[in-house]
Amino acid sequence: MSLDGLRAWIGVVERKLTMRTRVFLVLVAIAIGGAGAALYLAIDVQNNSISKADLESAQSGAGTASLEEEVTTLKAEVADLRGEEVGSGGIPESGLEGGSSGSGQTPTPAQAEQLQKLLEQAEAQKGK
Repeated sequence: MSLDGLRAWIGVVERKLTMRTRVFLVLVAIAIGGAGAALYLAIDVQNNSISKADLESAQSGAGTASLEEEVTTLKAEVADLRGEEVGSGGIPESGLEGGSSGSGQTPTPAQAEQLQKLLEQAEAQKGK
């Protein structure tokens, strides 16, 4: 073989090796990017997942008693604002629809509207 033939053969091998190196580097970059995306998604799923304790507390309904207590307290506050007696269930005896209260005071339209909103909020919280 001649020296020129060997130089040409080495040039071809070098070009193939350069091309393979470039392809390999691109594949490595894609693999690293994919691994980084997988790690990010795994961490995000773990942070946003519901734990067993969360499920157990939701199933036990432990928050229901506190919400019912809060609704009763809000109804008592509404009754106090109107100056009424509170019945056994925590509901004012005359209700909000009656125009006058037990003490002879008539709430203004603004007060009646505010009382109605408070009652609706209490019922909404009880329903949750």
